[in-house]
Amino acid sequence: MNEEQKTPPAEAATGKKHLVSTLMKLWGGFQAALFAVAPVIILVMLIFLIVREINQDSIEVAPIQVPARLAETGLTAEVVALRLLDQIAAAERVVTSERVVRPHVELIGQKPDFTVPIAGISLRALADIARNLFGIAPRRVSGEIILDEDKLKLRLRLAGQGQIADIGGFALNQVDALLAAGAPEVWRIVFPKLYAWHLAQTLGVETQVRERLTRMLLLDGLDPDAERTVRALIGRSFLRSGRGEEAYAIFSALVANNPNDGGFVYGRGRAQFLLGRLDASMEDYARARQLDPAAFWIHTGIAQMIRERGDYAKALEEIEKGLALRPDDPTALTEKGEIMLRLGRSQEALKLVQDALIFDPYSPGAHLLLGRLRLAQYDGKAALEAMDEATRRAPTSMDAHLGLAEALLSIGRTAEAEASLNKVLSFGPVPARLESQVARMRSAFKEIGDPAN
Repeated sequence: MNEEQKTPPAEAATGKKHLVSTLMKLWGGFQAALFAVAPVIILVMLIFLIVREINQDSIEVAPIQVPARLAETGLTAEVVALRLLDQIAAAERVVTSERVVRPHVELIGQKPDFTVPIAGISLRALADIARNLFGIAPRRVSGEIILDEDKLKLRLRLAGQGQIADIGGFALNQVDALLAAGAPEVWRIVFPKLYAWHLAQTLGVETQVRERLTRMLLLDGLDPDAERTVRALIGRSFLRSGRGEEAYAIFSALVANNPNDGGFVYGRGRAQFLLGRLDASMEDYARARQLDPAAFWIHTGIAQMIRERGDYAKALEEIEKGLALRPDDPTALTEKGEIMLRLGRSQEALKLVQDALIFDPYSPGAHLLLGRLRLAQYDGKAALEAMDEATRRAPTSMDAHLGLAEALLSIGRTAEAEASLNKVLSFGPVPARLESQVARMRSAFKEIGDPAN
């Protein structure tokens, strides 16, 4: 007979106790390990975050010391630091606004971030302590506003660079204007490319643009990337002034060293257009389109070329392609206005140039076109105002001074018109595209009996 084997109750109870004991030991060991390792993990994570904060490309704006008279009105050192931070951001927005596409693309992802320190314990405060321990120089903007004979003066310093701004002459109620004048100087040191674009976009007088940019080349010790940007912006200024020879020299050198940069090739094409080399210009535009198919501004160059050859309907078709991609581009709006003027649609041209001046109030080309439109409407006084503005924005532009001569002649100020023509001739050889206009002016003076010399 088979007898069924059964585990005695005492042995079963002993087994359960052993299992429970084993599990409790394992849990106790896990807890001990967890409490031993967790602080190490937290410490490693904290060290990682501090190291990342140390290496982060950011600049701290420290409290800006202020005179007691300002502090009494609520403009404390901390408040002024925040306002300076606002002005630094505003200077950036001028450059990277949506309608200014090339600098937006060129500068994105390269600029440092600015912060204002937070009182008390923070990750940044711990990073600053670590920097001090390891002798790493902080990236910090500091400074003070002082009273100088009832005028405000701002001095700014950047750690490791010393004084970077010394700006004065502002009234007591112009604190924000003072900070707005100082903010770009911060960019000049920490991100020269953005500062260069800021000069090009805000100075408003092309000779001043070139002077300030040239000073950057000579004095600021730029890296190769920033130097290329500054040289290209000098070339751009020459283009805006109608100076084909100077622009061609700059962009030719840039293309020689950077043959695959579509912007530089396009700039050379624009210069060739000003010099009357239409076929060579078109070749550059075609190459620029190959290198940068998304560049909407190439449509403007091609439209100018077609307009110069007299096919206004085709030129209009081409410029519409560019405006379909970027309807607020001031250069394209001005070019469409030029085409409309030649088609006899002056009212449409006037609206276009007025829109262009909203987006780029400093454009010499837009002011020049406005003057031509006023001449076409027999409004000599308004034409003179527009031509005056064009010559003020581009003092070395032959186109602008010829337009001014025409406006002066239209209201009978012959001697001044002759002086303006002579100024054009003093700038150097007249390019082929302007020869007929100069000849027409000379003929007008002869008919009046007061020929130009």
